[in-house]
Amino acid sequence: MARFRPATRYRHRYLILAGVITTIFLYTYLSTDTLSAPIFETKYYPHTSWHKSARVSSQAGYQIQFDFKSKGVPAGDAKKADAVVQAMRRTFWKYKLKAWGRDEVKPITGESQNTRNGWAATIVDTLTTTALMRLEEEFLLELNYTLHIDFTETSDLVDPFETTIRYLGALVSTIDMIDEGVIRRGLVQPSQRDGLLEQAVILANRLGPSYDSPTGMIWPRVNFTSGKGCIELDEEKPYPNFDHPTIGPARAGSNYLENKVLSKLTGDVIYLRNATRAWAPLVWNKNAEDMPGLVNSPIDILTGVAIEKHRSWGAGHDSYYEYLIKASILSPRDRHSAKYKDRWIQAVESTMKYLAVRGSPPEGQTQGKLFLSQWKNGWLLNEMGHLACFAGGNFLLGGKYLNREDIIQLGLDIVDACHHTYVTSTTRVGPENFAWIPEPPLQPTYQPEGEGQRRQLREKGFWISDARWMLRPETVESYFYAYRITGNRTYQDWAWDAFSAMINASTAEFGYAEIGDVTHPAGPQNQNDKSESFWGAETLKYLYLIFTDEEMGNLDKWVFSTEAHPFRIIN
Repeated sequence: MARFRPATRYRHRYLILAGVITTIFLYTYLSTDTLSAPIFETKYYPHTSWHKSARVSSQAGYQIQFDFKSKGVPAGDAKKADAVVQAMRRTFWKYKLKAWGRDEVKPITGESQNTRNGWAATIVDTLTTTALMRLEEEFLLELNYTLHIDFTETSDLVDPFETTIRYLGALVSTIDMIDEGVIRRGLVQPSQRDGLLEQAVILANRLGPSYDSPTGMIWPRVNFTSGKGCIELDEEKPYPNFDHPTIGPARAGSNYLENKVLSKLTGDVIYLRNATRAWAPLVWNKNAEDMPGLVNSPIDILTGVAIEKHRSWGAGHDSYYEYLIKASILSPRDRHSAKYKDRWIQAVESTMKYLAVRGSPPEGQTQGKLFLSQWKNGWLLNEMGHLACFAGGNFLLGGKYLNREDIIQLGLDIVDACHHTYVTSTTRVGPENFAWIPEPPLQPTYQPEGEGQRRQLREKGFWISDARWMLRPETVESYFYAYRITGNRTYQDWAWDAFSAMINASTAEFGYAEIGDVTHPAGPQNQNDKSESFWGAETLKYLYLIFTDEEMGNLDKWVFSTEAHPFRIIN
C-alpha cells in the first residue's frame, strides 16, 4: 500500500511550514552566543534610576532629530555656515591649482601624491560636500572629472575598505542626492547621473573578488590585474609572522550601507549579498563572546576565528559597530534589520559594563571624564584615540532611535570627554591618542611617562600619548549628532570653537595641514605636510551641517556613512 501523500495544495502548505520552522531554527542557532564573564567590569550606569527601572525600550523608529520648527527655534547660523563653505572653497581651489587629478595635495609645499590608487580621492570623496554646500561650479568640475576616471586601472593593490568608503560611497551617495533633489534639479543631466551609476557598478564589480573567501569575509587587498583577493604587501602586514590574511571588524562591516544603496539603485542584489556575507560571521557569531556583542579581533578570514582577544571602539573596530545601528535605520524593513539593531544594543550594553571607564578627576574637580577603554588579551587598555570619538554621536543616534535614555546619556558623556581633550590643549584641537588613570578597583595598563605627562594628568585628568591632529572629523561629527538630536546650542558653540581653532592652526599656503603637536603653539612650524581627503569629505561637511538649515541632512531622512556620505533612508 502506498504511503499517504497529501493533496498538492496541502503538501505545499506543509513544505512552507517546514521551511518556516527550519528558518527560525537556523536563525536562532546562528544568533546564539556562548557567553562567559570576564574578570573585571567597569559597570558604567549613567543614571542608576534608569538602570533599576529598566526604562530601556528597544522599539525602533522614534523620531531622531530635534524638532526645531515646532519649538520655534532656528537651527542654522548663516554667517558661520558660510565661513565653513569658504574653507571648503579654499580647499578645493588650492587642490585644483597644484594637484588636480591626483589623490592629495601637500598643503605646505604644494606637491601632489597618490595614496589611494591614483583615482583622484580628493575629487571623488568631496563630491557630496560640494553638492551639499551648493558649490555648483566646484561640484560640476568634480563630477565631470569623476565620470572619466578609469577605475579598472591601477598599478597598486587596492584596499577594499578605503575604496568602498571613499570612492564607492561617494558615487552612490551623489546619485541618491541627485534623485532626491538635494542637488538642484537640472544641474546634472540624466546622462551624467547614469554615468555615475555606471562608474559605481564598474568599481563595485572590480571589488567583487575581495569578497571571495571561505568565510565570505573581505580580503585585506584585491589585485585588479589578477582579479583576486589577496593579503597585504609584506611591509603592510599587521602580523608579519602570521600566514593567513587577517582583518578587524571594521573591514568586515563597513561595506553594508554603500552596497545596500547600490543594490537599490541597480536592482542587482549581488552587491548587498556580498556585503551581508562579509559581516555575517560577526553578526551571527558562532564563537564565544565573553562580552556579548563585542567581537574579538583581528580575525582570520580563512577560518573566521579571531587570533587575539581585542575589543575596542577605536581603529580597526569602529565602523563595524557604527554600521550595525545605521543599517537598521537605513532599511528598517530589511529582513535582518532587527538582528543588526539587537547586535548593536548588545555591543553598547557590554560597552557600558566593560569599556566605559571614568578617569581620575583633574585638580580641583570631584569627578573625572568618561572614556572608552579597550580590552586586549586580558588587559584593560586605558587609552582612547580620536577615531573613537565618533562613538558619542553613534550612541546618541541609536539611543534616540530606540528611545534608550541610558544610551543617550552615554553618548553625551563621551562627547563631553572628547570636547575636554580639545579645549585643554594649547591649540584647542584634540590629540590623536590620550590616556588616563581609571577609577579603582580597575588597574591601568599604561602610566604617564615623564613629568610632562604627569602634569597633564594632574591638570586635565588625562595625558596625551600622541599629540598630532590629523584633520580628523570624529569629534565634530559627534557635535553634529549632539546638536541635531538635543537642539542644545552648546554643541554649536563647541563646533565653532573647534572650527576656529582648526583654521587658525592648520592653514597652509596650499590648503590645510595636519598639526604636529596640539600642545605647542599654532603656526607653520607646527604643521605636517599632509592633508587627507576626509578633511573635505567629513570634517568640513559635519561643521557645515551644524550651522546650516536642519533639513539639510535631516537625521529622520538620511543616514551618513562612516565617510559622511549621506544615503536616503529606504522606506
